[in-house]
Amino acid sequence: MESLPQTQLGSPAFIRQHYLSRSIKLYMIGVVIVGLLVSYYGIEKYLEYSDKVAIVNDSEKGLAGLTQTKKSDGDLATKVQTDYKEQDEEMRKGLALVFPSQENYTELTKIFDAYFLENNRVNNPIIATDMQFGTPAADTSGKYDVLPISMNITASEANFYKFLSFVQDSGTLTKKLRLLDLKSVQMNFAEDAGKHKIQFRAEISAYFQKDKS
Repeated sequence: MESLPQTQLGSPAFIRQHYLSRSIKLYMIGVVIVGLLVSYYGIEKYLEYSDKVAIVNDSEKGLAGLTQTKKSDGDLATKVQTDYKEQDEEMRKGLALVFPSQENYTELTKIFDAYFLENNRVNNPIIATDMQFGTPAADTSGKYDVLPISMNITASEANFYKFLSFVQDSGTLTKKLRLLDLKSVQMNFAEDAGKHKIQFRAEISAYFQKDKS
């Protein structure tokens, strides 16, 4: 390549062209650098924004979970309270039947009448007669009162033992049966009792709450 004449190298046109070419190169380099800086800054801000969005989303999910948990706990507490009230009311009603605040002669008569009616059969009889109520009195402990009851009963051997179990198993909240106690059984071996029948007189105590007046 032939070298340019000295006159051309130092000419104003060549100098302008040389600086213009250099300026363009510097400008392009600057544009690239600025582009890289902008891209880096933009990516950094985007990642920072994404992190903040993720934190906000996690916070909203956590808040929603806490709200649901609080609601669930509130519902559970309400259910427990309701169940407790229902059970407490049921227990109070059961206790009123098992251990009443009064003698309740009428209810006791109904209890025995229903029992004998349900269990009396031709081939397996049980019949009560001469049912009498004594005078209520305080128990020796002074914590409750007792109503004495006596009756004559004619029953088959099976129903005899069934009646003893009936009195013995009384007083439970599940059965809601008045609290009774068999104090004594006086057997009667009269000839008119009939074959395979037992005659006896039962002395029973029915308990109720002591009068606080």
